[in-house]
Amino acid sequence: MARAAIAALVFIGVALAQPSVMVAQGEPVPASAVIDGKPRGMFVGRSLLTGRAVCLLFLSGGRVTRAIPHGGLEHFDWAAHRTAHSGDVGAWEIRDGQLSIAWGDGGVHQGPLKVTDGGIEFYGKRYAKPVTVVVADLVGQWEASRGTAITGGEGINTATTLSIDADGRYRWTGVTGGAVAGHATASGVTRTGKLSISGQTMTFRDDDGTVSARTLLPVAGAPVAALGLDADLFTRIN
Repeated sequence: MARAAIAALVFIGVALAQPSVMVAQGEPVPASAVIDGKPRGMFVGRSLLTGRAVCLLFLSGGRVTRAIPHGGLEHFDWAAHRTAHSGDVGAWEIRDGQLSIAWGDGGVHQGPLKVTDGGIEFYGKRYAKPVTVVVADLVGQWEASRGTAITGGEGINTATTLSIDADGRYRWTGVTGGAVAGHATASGVTRTGKLSISGQTMTFRDDDGTVSARTLLPVAGAPVAALGLDADLFTRIN
């Protein structure tokens, strides 16, 4: 979304998504790779309709999900994720370079799996491998926008600004607002604190004592120009 459009959203308002609940059970998600023609781990992209981050996450036993797990990838609880996203999990198999995914909502996606520089391409969409970063790589200001009116018209949009300092201090400002059936709504929240990074997990420790974690999915680049936090896709603005 253009910066002007994002700025406009800030004036009509934004509410932050609820912080992810930290858990200490489950399995570690393997590093993203295609080995002997078979994918494993997470590959991330962006929905052009909603502006949200999307993924393909391949696990052992033919398990797959297109919903980004919340709270990091070190302790991924497949059973809980499957319950929460029943339509977006499914089973995958690959034969002669043809990937087939049967989703829980009854849909089936089938086609060639192409390996690209830094990721994969499947069913007309490109997905990138997340990279490993440290706080110093993410210093600056980031913006994310998503919602039902990203391309214009009535609906509710969310715009978020995340500022990160060299010592890990952050300021997270969110505004949600828009108009539905001629009625306008707006709200906003600001959080400050200090963050830390462990693998694909970013932990936020708010100044009020609240601790939450999000799945961190940076896109390769120097400097890093885009990153996903759970389903929110941020782009660097400075």
